[in-house]
Order: sequence, then C-alpha cells, then structure tokens
Amino acid sequence: MFPLISSRYLLDKNPLVGHVAQILSIILWTGGLVAMKPASTFAPPLLVVPAQMILGTIILFIFVLLIQWKINYSSFVAGIGFGALAPGLAFTLNMIAATKTDILTIMILWGLIPLLSPLLGRLFLSEPIVPSLYLGACVAVLGTFWLVTMRTSTGVSSLLGNMIAAAGVFCSLCGHILGRGLNRKYLKPLDMALGQIAGAAIVSSLMGFGYFLYVDFEESIFDLMGDLITFPIFLYLVIFATVINFPLYNFALSKIPVAWVSLYAVFVAPIGALFSNYFLNEPISQKDIIAIFIILSGVLIPSIHKIRREKFA
Repeated sequence: MFPLISSRYLLDKNPLVGHVAQILSIILWTGGLVAMKPASTFAPPLLVVPAQMILGTIILFIFVLLIQWKINYSSFVAGIGFGALAPGLAFTLNMIAATKTDILTIMILWGLIPLLSPLLGRLFLSEPIVPSLYLGACVAVLGTFWLVTMRTSTGVSSLLGNMIAAAGVFCSLCGHILGRGLNRKYLKPLDMALGQIAGAAIVSSLMGFGYFLYVDFEESIFDLMGDLITFPIFLYLVIFATVINFPLYNFALSKIPVAWVSLYAVFVAPIGALFSNYFLNEPISQKDIIAIFIILSGVLIPSIHKIRREKFA
C-alpha cells in the first residue's frame, strides 16, 4: 500500500495508532500479493480481481452505512480516481504477473515505490529532492537489477512477468502522483477507501469483461464465480487484503506523515520473502538475501534523511 495524499499535514497528538495501522496494512497487503499466486492458478486473474473488488465494495459499503449512515461523496469520487490506478490496474497487472513470474521479484519491485515516487514528483510536479535520494536510487537500482537478472537467469523469474509487474508498479506510482494535490480536509479515510475499492472494481470489471468476450472456458463464468467465493485464499483477498486493509491504510494517512507511510513500504520485500517461502515454498538463496538488504539500504537512506529534514513530531 502506498500514499495518496500530501505529507504537509498537522499531525495527530498521538500518531502511534497511525503507525500501528500502517504496519498492519503492510502485512495484510503483502499477504494479498502472496495470495495472488495460488488464486491465479484457481481462476483467471481477470476474474479474481473484479470478484475481489466487487465483493469488497459491497461489504465495505454496508459497513460504512452502519458506522456513519452517510457517504462523503467528494471523498468517494476522489477515491474512485485513485482506485482505478491503484489497486485497479496495479493489482490486476500484478495478478497476471503472478502467473508468469515469482512472488519475491514482484515484492522487490513494489518495495521500490518509496524511492521512485519522489523522482516522479520531481519530474512531473517540480518537487524538491534531497541529494541523498540520488545515492539511494543508484544503490537500490543496482540491487534490483542484480536480483532480477540473477533470478531470471536461473529460471526462477520470468522477464515477461517482471515487465508486467513493473507496469503494475508504474500504475501505483501514477496514482500516488495524482493524489499529491489533494487536501486532507476534504477527504474522509473510510469514504476514501470505499471509493478506491469501487474504482478498482470498475476498471478490473471492464478488463475482465473484455477478456471473457474473447476467451472460451469449459466452465461458465458463473460456475467459476461460485467456486471462487468458497476458496479460502480468495476470502482472504476480499476480507483482509481489501475490506480491512484499505481503511487501515487511509486511517494511517490521516494520522501520520506521508513520508512515514512510504517508508513502511520497504518492508514489503522482506515480509513477502518470508511469506512466499513459508506458504508457497519459493526458494530464497543467500544472494537473494544480500540483494534485498542492498535494496533496502538504498531506499532507507533518502527516506530517513527526508524524515529528519521535515522534523516530524
């Protein structure tokens, strides 16, 4: 999960709850990325993601009405725009990538977002960059290049799958840049989360509809859907990676600075490596571990520097 709102906020007097919320969000989101692999083998990715987002939207919509009896439509509409890119296109592309490459490589690419986001902010929004970012970028890119080429050459990873995953990361980055101009006072975390999931449902459903027009399956789409909703991993994607995760993420954004939210994203790779090794039996070599530490170092250098400069309370 990655920040959508500007970092120039007044902080909550007790931001600890925001940090806890973001840590939980990262764990749930990483679990969702790992769950993509078995879910994509059970049903086509362009069926899994729409079903996940549609059910997630319905459940969260009911929850929002029970909690506050109304929806803040400005926040909801803004969330739809973000959701179309991330998690809409981003999650769909990464679900497809999971059928063609290993999960660890996908995790590494997602872990680069805190580093790449300021670079795009500089390019498109003329935002200032701390000098340490260039050093961190060089270190992280070299580590990523080494890891990806190493795993590709050994047959663990796929170049095509890596490219699709990178496209998903790019969509997430675009969503991040799009959100920089929003002011928090117009956004409600729960309504924003609902809009995000709804936007993802719309985009993924359109992609899925186009896909099923040209592909014939032995089972009908209704049979596949019936099987899918009883699949435990799919239920995890709906309940934990969607309905619980996105409100936690947006709640964290309302409590702590965006730089801290970004910083936590670097832990997607190590957590994902543990999850993929334990649940999917994906191999992790000593060279993989070294490469992960190199990449983490590159991301942490400018992130920590930025946090110190902004003097977060």
